[in-house]
Parts: sequence; structure tokens; C-alpha cells
Amino acid sequence: MKLTQEKAAEPMDISRTHYRNLEWGRANVSLNMLMRICERFDLDQTFVLTGRNIGMNPIIDFYNGLPEEKREFFERAMYYLDQLYEQ
Repeated sequence: MKLTQEKAAEPMDISRTHYRNLEWGRANVSLNMLMRICERFDLDQTFVLTGRNIGMNPIIDFYNGLPEEKREFFERAMYYLDQLYEQ
């Protein structure tokens, strides 16, 4: 985002030193802080946690491309697959 550490720390209400320690891995990031970072900088939480966008999931992409009338069938099929997996 091309922000200085000071400018990045401001919207999170933390000091530049604390931000630097987070950035350099010298301090642990709490879940609350991670959520605040995502909120303040409009970041996708899934991407920040996993490195993947939800949209990168081929099953979700397939589901989103289905016509509305076929989604119920797909949802039932996924339910039954889940039930088989649980056994």
C-alpha cells in the first residue's frame, strides 16, 4: 500500500513501534488486531489468514456459476457427500 509504518499504524490506533514489531514478526498479532487491520485497510480476512481468496476455490466458482434452479440440487449433493465423509 506504500504507507510508512507511521501512516499504517495510525488507523489501527497503535504506535509505530508496535506496528513495526508486528510487521517484522517480533510481536504476535491477536485475532482482534488482525480483524482491525483487515477492516481498516479493506483486506479480505480469508486471504490474510490463508493466502487464498474465496473466489479462488473452484467449487465456489462452480456454484456461483450455476443457474438458480440448479443450486438446490448441488446443495443436496454436497450435503450427501458431507454425510458420507462423516461416516
